[in-house]
Amino acid sequence: MTWSEGGNSGSLPVQPELPRARILVVDDHAPNLLTLEATLGDLGEVVKAHSGEEALLHLLREDFALILLDVQMPGLDGFETARLIKERERSRFIPIIFLTARSRDASHVFRGYAQGAVDYVLKPFAPEILRSKVSVFVELFLKEEQLKRQEALLRQRERQAMERESAYRYRLLGDAMPLCVFAASPDGRLRYGNRTWTELSGLASEAVEDLWRSEVVHPEDREGVHAAWCLSVGTGQPFEVQFRLRCQRTQAFRWHLGRAVPERNERGRITGWIITATDIDNQKRAEEELARASVAKDAFLAAASHELRTPLAAAKMQVQLAQRKFGAELADGPRRALEGLDRQVDRMTKLVSDLLDVSRLLTGRLSLEVEEFDLVPLLRTTCERLQALSSEHRLRLETPETLPMRGDPGRIEQVVTNLVANAIRYSPQGGAVELRAWSEEGNVVLQVRDQGIGIPAEKLPVIFERFGQAHGARYGGLGLGLTISQGIIEQHGGRIWAESRGVEGEGSTFHVCMPLQS
Repeated sequence: MTWSEGGNSGSLPVQPELPRARILVVDDHAPNLLTLEATLGDLGEVVKAHSGEEALLHLLREDFALILLDVQMPGLDGFETARLIKERERSRFIPIIFLTARSRDASHVFRGYAQGAVDYVLKPFAPEILRSKVSVFVELFLKEEQLKRQEALLRQRERQAMERESAYRYRLLGDAMPLCVFAASPDGRLRYGNRTWTELSGLASEAVEDLWRSEVVHPEDREGVHAAWCLSVGTGQPFEVQFRLRCQRTQAFRWHLGRAVPERNERGRITGWIITATDIDNQKRAEEELARASVAKDAFLAAASHELRTPLAAAKMQVQLAQRKFGAELADGPRRALEGLDRQVDRMTKLVSDLLDVSRLLTGRLSLEVEEFDLVPLLRTTCERLQALSSEHRLRLETPETLPMRGDPGRIEQVVTNLVANAIRYSPQGGAVELRAWSEEGNVVLQVRDQGIGIPAEKLPVIFERFGQAHGARYGGLGLGLTISQGIIEQHGGRIWAESRGVEGEGSTFHVCMPLQS
């Protein structure tokens, strides 16, 4: 029942007239059947059967108030017919009166009662006595039918009362909720809107039937939300869509998130829909503002990074000139200061390059210079360069003799450098760093494994996001290297992922898989 529907609050419905009781008379002599019909016709509908077999066929199709059954019949006699009647669940409680021309000896009577008879009538019978006996059972049958109908009517009334109470409670609950709540019929027609809806729209709670195409919905959203609603109603799937509703008080449109779920009965059939519309205007505007701020931030980072490259390049050149010109003449202190300055300039240059690369990724301007090359020499050179920077770590390289592929060697080297440098950085106690490469099913596979501090499970989903760091800023960096590496690998048509149990000493393993011919 939808919230706009209710049960009949009046008295019980008028009971329909009870049907006439059916009386089954079974006798193999037609004159006897006619006599019984004439005698009992005004007590109920008399159905005649000429044999036990015919009587059983009637009982398969109809219910009877009483059975008058001749004992002596060819084929199935009265006793056998009664036994079969009592074996069926549907007919076992129908009263049976035996008609017999035999004397009422004890064994005969006992057998009849044993087969379920409630009485005996001797032939020839007195019409008044037979009518008296039959009328008792007919009256009992009609009283029982009347009780059944009254019980059904009472159950219906209870169900209607429960539905009215349920609908009332739903309505109270809907009116108490601080969001728009609607009820719809199984075919999707909206029937009711709660108090929040009436306060928002200024319309009556029932003025919702054509909501999706009404003036309350923003003109740009009407067709889209209507199409989404029709799809949900047609498929029975939940409905979720964002649209704008006009506030009657301010005449301004506000964003709402519409959701709907079907109500189903115990058989799974849809009996209605409950729809909600939650005001998300503040959230929507905050998201838009955040998006604008993010764009502005990215633009600033891109511009700042670009502008920083020139002074950094100049600083690097001045440091190198000073080292060449005065290196042999400088004492240990000034020489170490120049070396430290050189390293810091290199570090700043790397950070600026990362910021520029991220900016290019976001704007789709990170280009690749694709060519045919052998990956193995590139991996050897990278490992030798990084090994020279860290004597505490043992870099192990395992590759085939050659591994020809197609891609951007400079960008691939950048990815390998990021992964191996991270493995060294997050292994503060030293240890082995393994770099393996092989070809598999038309792909080149890289694997970098360390024995460091590992990555907590909850951090694995975020380490490839911009500025995402598994252990904060403790180990340096901006958290851009993996973001850039992922962008480069994806541009090569591949993917990159990490595995770690977050246990110190077990470290992490990074996997790269990309086509040999990108």
